[in-house]
Amino acid sequence: LPLFQSRMRTIPHAAGDLKELAQEKLTWLDGLMSGRTWLAGDRFTLADIMLFCFLQFGTQVGQPLNPDNKNIAAWFDRVTARAAEKTPA
Repeated sequence: LPLFQSRMRTIPHAAGDLKELAQEKLTWLDGLMSGRTWLAGDRFTLADIMLFCFLQFGTQVGQPLNPDNKNIAAWFDRVTARAAEKTPA
């Protein structure tokens, strides 16, 4: 809340429900990720980058990954382990 309240309209009493909803959707996604390496098929894509950013941000604002979501946790570890590609200067 402190991070956002000076920048946008916030609804403090909704935070708990929204966090619960996010966790439910991640559990749903965890089921879809069974046997998959990346979100959108066999390649690392923008979908992986975006979800990684959202999840990493979530861990910083009190929304940690649920360790029961084993497929998402394994995917998160794969993304974290990827070497960053550098573009030529």
